[in-house]
Amino acid sequence: MEASDVILVLTSIAIVFVLSSLLDQRRRRRTRLMPYTYPVIGHLVSLLRNRHRFYDWVTDVLSETTLPSKTIEVRPPFFGTPGVCTAEPTNVEHILRDNFPNYVKGPRFNAVLADFLGDGIFNADGELWAHQRKTAGHEFSTRSLKSFIADIVEAEIAGRLIPTLLSAAEAGNVVDLDDVFRRFTLDNICDLAFGDDPACLGPGREFPPFALAMDEATEICFHRFLSPLPWIWKAKRVLNVGSERRLRRAVKTIDDYLTRIVASREEEELIRTGNPPKQDLLSRFIEASRKENPNPGSSNQKRRKFLRDIILSFVFAGKDTTSTALSWFFWLLCENPRCEKRILDEIREVVLVSDADKIVPGYEEMKRMNYLQGMISESLRLYSPVPHNSRQSATDDVLPDGSRVGKGWFADYSAYAMGRMENLWGPDCREFKPERWLKKDGSFVAADQFRFPVFHGGPRSCLGKDMAYLQMKAVAAAVVTFFHVVKVGEEPPGYTVSLTPKMKGGLHVRLIKRNQSS
Repeated sequence: MEASDVILVLTSIAIVFVLSSLLDQRRRRRTRLMPYTYPVIGHLVSLLRNRHRFYDWVTDVLSETTLPSKTIEVRPPFFGTPGVCTAEPTNVEHILRDNFPNYVKGPRFNAVLADFLGDGIFNADGELWAHQRKTAGHEFSTRSLKSFIADIVEAEIAGRLIPTLLSAAEAGNVVDLDDVFRRFTLDNICDLAFGDDPACLGPGREFPPFALAMDEATEICFHRFLSPLPWIWKAKRVLNVGSERRLRRAVKTIDDYLTRIVASREEEELIRTGNPPKQDLLSRFIEASRKENPNPGSSNQKRRKFLRDIILSFVFAGKDTTSTALSWFFWLLCENPRCEKRILDEIREVVLVSDADKIVPGYEEMKRMNYLQGMISESLRLYSPVPHNSRQSATDDVLPDGSRVGKGWFADYSAYAMGRMENLWGPDCREFKPERWLKKDGSFVAADQFRFPVFHGGPRSCLGKDMAYLQMKAVAAAVVTFFHVVKVGEEPPGYTVSLTPKMKGGLHVRLIKRNQSS
């Protein structure tokens, strides 16, 4: 082909691309098609440009749509499977509850996370999910587990968290609260999940290899989700190179650790005679599986994989979400000193005089802390620990706002964006106002779960919601009672783009003991 022919071909392609783009722009004014979408490359340019601020980019795109409903159609690059993304509560309700059977985790979600989470409740669909949900739901509803959780949280706060912070305050040291909370919640969730305390909260303590491997696996899997060209990570997995090789090593570290714990616990339960059973989730699931199949025989390996997958899913769900929520809570507390006084006044009013020296308020006392509940909820509204969630449509469907969802399309909703929508929260939606959660008499009023889908909703709603609130209220009440928290530096923190948006660079503060700050 001569040079003139090449120029002609390239010019023709450029003209077609420009004309298609102009037609697409006109079409976008009349439809739900995502802005910044172009033929062939889809939204690739905009995604790459905003990759570092993904959740705010999604919020901007949903906010900018001129249609009454905050729903857009998304066209991935290079003819990838399209989908929709919404911040409309009626659509979220439809996806999570009203048409629940149609919106599954699906092959897309499973392909990204199966290497890491296996067939656990977080990743499963159908009968496999229903069986795990029924088993877990029964255990989470028992009074004994709730009491066990409260005991773990109280012991960790009184025995490690407050002493660690007191030492730092007395030495005048700057503390990274984000790091402290990550260690605190890891100790809590491991104790709750399988009765193993890594004891990583304290001076000179290191994160165990298991926890570091989980961090790496989580990050790599999330970047699989964001990859505009999924075939690249799939090819790397086949070739066992780069990030996929690191993922394989991380998963092996996790598997070795959990397999050893599961086998050891099963042996303990077999020889346990006359002693009360352990209360952690693994022991409860072992007992439940034995009741279903008292003579497992050749199903030993299958049962152990089930136990590994379901326990890992609960650790995955609880390891970073609560710590991240606590970090954002305390940053907002530092930014809003009036809220600190309100919390202190409420604690002094609610905590019984005879119990004033307790480090952790009692369960019934925490239930009466309405302003603290409102402040935590307001923090979660602005900084959801799980800011973005995805389902896949099993059949063609139409959402309540008229948006079409094709078979096999993804259907995403953004809790982060929904917390910043003026049509949902009013013109002050970007402001931190715990009072929006309180009635005139000061009592707390919960938001509709589909307007505030921080803990998801419908049949897959978060089983650990009450545990998360218990942890956050207990930590907040204890820390605020003992310390005035002063942030170091003026720059607002950024977030890491991950499944859980951790505070970038940590939360560095100075702690002033209450008897010194008055």
